[in-house]
Formats: sequence, structure tokens, C-alpha cells
Amino acid sequence: MPFLEGLAWGLATALLLGPVFFTLLRAALDHGFRGGALVALGIILSDVLVMVLCLSGASLVDHGAIGERWMALAGGLLLLGMGLHYLLKRPKAAAPVRGLRKRDALGLITSGFLVNFVNPFVFAVWAGLVLHATNAFGEGRSRAEFLLTVLVGILASDLLKAWMAPRLARLLSSEVLKWIHRAIGLLLLFSSARLLWLAAA
Repeated sequence: MPFLEGLAWGLATALLLGPVFFTLLRAALDHGFRGGALVALGIILSDVLVMVLCLSGASLVDHGAIGERWMALAGGLLLLGMGLHYLLKRPKAAAPVRGLRKRDALGLITSGFLVNFVNPFVFAVWAGLVLHATNAFGEGRSRAEFLLTVLVGILASDLLKAWMAPRLARLLSSEVLKWIHRAIGLLLLFSSARLLWLAAA
């Protein structure tokens, strides 16, 4: 069934531990569930855009509208900045902020959108999903149902992460949070180096 298969694919993204995951985790630790949910909103908006581009045959990566190297360069520089930010900034105590200003909310949505959209791996995944859906279900309603439920699964898994992170934060001391902060920074720098290497290759 397209619905169940698509949902399974979407929920499987919960197992991916890339820059997107750590961006969502940090937002949820800093701002509580609402902060993580805003990052998840940005992520799903970028997924919708990438899916539409792949469906229309106008994939930025595959058809050179921007080019894989330029996408990798942009993504590498973005992740480099984020990684340095996490390494150099002193982490705050794990006390979720209840209120968010409109500027903060827009920044969280934008960060989720950009960190997902500039990752060439996201384009590759969606190109594969669209190809699989077309081969398995044709171009009709079943394909649309499959892709829609992939999006539902992705959003559900991201919201679950956002919900769990503040609850786990209560168990984290300031020292543990400091090391988590550093680990996130190092992983983002590693991802940046990989993308910059791809851009230079």
C-alpha cells in the first residue's frame, strides 16, 4: 500500500544523524518543543520544495540550474559557520525558553530550511524516492499518496525528536551539555569539510 510504505520511509528518517538532526536538537534544547517544531517546519518546507523540483524534472543538482559544486560550496560554508558557532559559543543551562519573539521564530524556521535545502544528499534522497514512486505506482494518485505520506512521516519523526529533547535535557548537567555542544559543532564541521571537498573535487 502506498500509504503504509510512504509512512515507513518517512519515519525511517528518524534514524539519520546529520546536520539537520543536530540543528533540530539544539533548537529544542534551547527553546523547548516549540523551538524544535519551528525548525521541523523549516525542514519540511524545504523537503516539499525539493520534492516538487524533483517531480518537475528541475532538480538543481541533476539539471545544473545551480550546479552540484555550487550547492556543495554553499552548504559547506553554512555548516562551517554553524559548526564554529557551536564550538565557540558557551552553552546555556538546559532551561527551555517559553516565549519566542517573531524574529527568533523566523530564524529557527530559516535555519531548518537552509540546513536541509543546501545539502545535496537531500536532493539525492528525494530523486530516489520520486523515481521509486514512479516505477512502483506510476504517475497517478498512488504516487502522490506515497510521497505525501513520506512527508507526513518526516514531519512526525522530527516533531517526536523536538518533543523528546527538552525532556532529556532535564537529565543533562551543564558539563554534559558543554560536551554535547562541542560534539554537535565537530559533526557540523565534519559535514562542512565533506561538502567543501565535494565542491573542490
